[in-house]
Amino acid sequence: MTQRARLIAIAIMCLASLCFIAMHGFIKTVRGDVPIGMIIWSQYVIQALLLTLLLAPRLARAITNRLLGLQVMRALALMAAVSGMFVAVGLMPLADAITIGFVAPLMITAAASWFLGEKVTRHQWIAILVGFAGVLIVIRPGTSIFDAASLVPLGAAICVALYQTLTRPISQAVTPISMLYTATLVGLVASSFALPFTWETPDLRQISYLGTAACLGAAAHFLLIRAYHAAPASLVAPFTYSEIVWASAIGFAAFGDIPDGATLIGAAILIGSGLYLLRKPRA
Repeated sequence: MTQRARLIAIAIMCLASLCFIAMHGFIKTVRGDVPIGMIIWSQYVIQALLLTLLLAPRLARAITNRLLGLQVMRALALMAAVSGMFVAVGLMPLADAITIGFVAPLMITAAASWFLGEKVTRHQWIAILVGFAGVLIVIRPGTSIFDAASLVPLGAAICVALYQTLTRPISQAVTPISMLYTATLVGLVASSFALPFTWETPDLRQISYLGTAACLGAAAHFLLIRAYHAAPASLVAPFTYSEIVWASAIGFAAFGDIPDGATLIGAAILIGSGLYLLRKPRA
């Protein structure tokens, strides 16, 4: 591929990362005023409407009962991950939550070895352990400045790892569009059960923020797909780490959050181990 095509693919991935972080920024803005159940439901209902409109000509093909049990489990894992991150950004600085969440790729590699039987080399296991060490530097367990809120994005990362691990076997029998639409519908149904207990009518500002967040989330997923379609994963995947940069910038500009030295060191270690896993071929 040409240098221009490579740069365009990288730019698309960076833009997708920016959309993800901007989405979390809007969620963080309303997190203290709108119940978490309402926030999660609003994101699913808006994205379900958008997907239904976009897929209207081929909606029948977007619904399938193949591997339905695994698809439901995958969708619930995704909802748990989304919920965890939405809770996390309301409890701690945006950059800290995003950095801790980036332990997920390391967990995915480990899970692929344990549950899918994929071979992981000794050097890759070392990279995984080094990455976990980076997260521990950010969390700082056992110290006086340890915050239990740090466990929330860590739990979300575990759910992301489960979601991604289940994606691999399901993708062998189900199309990406069907997987996306099914996950959205399951999330909408599941989040609707909590709605009677969490409903509070939002004001116009809150509605606009929640709607913007949902559109940014949908745009981020679309751009992510476009980036992986435009270039090999080995080229564009490393640029997902730009989310840490965006999170630091938006966190400072919108909320006055400044990442401390431990967060920066932990993020650097985590990024380094993640890049090693992305670029090192498996034996």
